[in-house]
Amino acid sequence: MEWNRTSKALSQVAVDAVILFVTDTLHLSKEGKLIDLRLNHYLSQLMDSEEITGRFEECMLLHTRGEIAAQKVVLVGMGNEKKWSPQRFRQCVAIGARKAQQSGVKELAVSVPEFLEKRFGSADLVQAVVEGVELGCYELPNYKQISRNTRIQKVVFSEQTLSKTSIEVGMERGRVFAEASKKASTWCHEPSNHLTPTVLANYADEVAKRCGLEIDIVDKDRLEALNAHAFLAVAKGSAEPPKLIMLRYQGAPDDEEVLGLVGKGVTFDSGGLQIKPHEGMEKMKSDMSGAAAVLAAMDAIGTLKPHCNVVAVIVSCENMTGSHAYRPGDVLQTMSGKTIEVIHTDAEGRVILADGLAYARKLGATKLVDIATLTGAAVVCLGREKTLMLGNDDTLLQDVSVAAGLAGEPVWKFPLEEEYDYYLHSDIADVKNEGGRAAGAIQGGVFLQHFVEDTPWVHLDIAGPAFSQKDSGIYRKGATGAGTRTLIHLALQMGL
Repeated sequence: MEWNRTSKALSQVAVDAVILFVTDTLHLSKEGKLIDLRLNHYLSQLMDSEEITGRFEECMLLHTRGEIAAQKVVLVGMGNEKKWSPQRFRQCVAIGARKAQQSGVKELAVSVPEFLEKRFGSADLVQAVVEGVELGCYELPNYKQISRNTRIQKVVFSEQTLSKTSIEVGMERGRVFAEASKKASTWCHEPSNHLTPTVLANYADEVAKRCGLEIDIVDKDRLEALNAHAFLAVAKGSAEPPKLIMLRYQGAPDDEEVLGLVGKGVTFDSGGLQIKPHEGMEKMKSDMSGAAAVLAAMDAIGTLKPHCNVVAVIVSCENMTGSHAYRPGDVLQTMSGKTIEVIHTDAEGRVILADGLAYARKLGATKLVDIATLTGAAVVCLGREKTLMLGNDDTLLQDVSVAAGLAGEPVWKFPLEEEYDYYLHSDIADVKNEGGRAAGAIQGGVFLQHFVEDTPWVHLDIAGPAFSQKDSGIYRKGATGAGTRTLIHLALQMGL
């Protein structure tokens, strides 16, 4: 998508469509009022007749009949003033841009309303515009012989009163953040016969070369030497070889703080010997959403180059039912030395993350964030609207919460307290990997806490938001790339 800038007002930009925003008190921006005047107060008439209400997510497309340079106007409701934020603005931009694209628009113009500019940072609003258009219009690839080719090809951003610096910063970040989210969602969307652990490792190699990151791809033999027997046990049921992918960004060599990002990369999850029900199993190609978020975030971090240090560990394999598949009742030794009693083979994500977290600590991570589609229980608790978060350090929990807020990827903190430990008590090992249905989402965190020791750590369960059932705001139906922009914001915060 090509982005251009102009000092012209929206009413003067010769494109297929412009986007305008209206509040629930029926207030238009200055640009909107000028266009309304040129349209002989047509917008005002629609407001007076309550055909336009300004409610959040309301979207209407109107033809201008040659009264302004653009052929169409897309009017998007901003809703209640008390709920305005750059995050909500991003959603509104996405809704308007998608409406325009669906109507055949190929050239679009947009600006930041001055009523938002007075309340929020200009660079954040510009970033919201870019992310909104890029993500709202993004369509996941398909393998159809004939594909629809209606795409917005060019966006003109009307600068008006914004400073040059805020526009440049906002546009750069917006494009990098959006590109990272698109990559993550695309990788999650890929069929499992196209995206194996080896292919994911190849993508990581491309990212490292392009961004100047250190990379190490650890194969099966080296995993054996590292005593990563938990990770290897899950992988043994598949003919596809496992890969542990390490990426390192060192933007602050004199700083001892290292953020460790650990992603679950199960490129297909059958459930193992305790196989999943057939309904919905095709979506288990996206059980590597955590890995995709980490890899895409590292791509963005390597591009933006913040003043911080980040090490990423991706544990990638398939969970299948081959003759060497691990079994209920097995006891596995982990890289940390602790042992796991296997109760359920479909609780494999936490098993491989145990070795991933231990390896990140071995590589010098001083704080850890793992991200995974870990539990169906998280979807039961929170639906697809929020990420489940828990951890052992209040400061890091707050940092992640702030980053998620900036990204517009809401999180909800769950408790992680000693009374939950008994669910995973084992008579023959240090911990068992599953303890029944009760507190199922919390159990995942209780388990992982065994492998972080005293390192500050946060766990993000994206089982809900990793996959959207419908078009909603910046998300399209399907894989969303959830968590990617949260991780990027977290790294940028460290670099401040």
